[in-house]
Amino acid sequence: MGRTTELDILRLLGPASKKERMLNGNERLVYATTEIKSLTFPWGYQAKGFLDKEEDEIFEVTLKDGIVQGYRFINP
Repeated sequence: MGRTTELDILRLLGPASKKERMLNGNERLVYATTEIKSLTFPWGYQAKGFLDKEEDEIFEVTLKDGIVQGYRFINP
């Protein structure tokens, strides 16, 4: 941290789902994804649509003057 720029993050992860300015003047990039997991049987058959489970994942990057200050995963 302290050397990675916003441009570095965008090159690695692509555009964020959301970019916000925080009350303290810093910015945060939010990367949100939803993965749908289907029931899979031992022989490899997937029962798609039957007992599907959605898993959300949020990754947040905090920036100050375009430099990464911190990051974290958030469990919604």
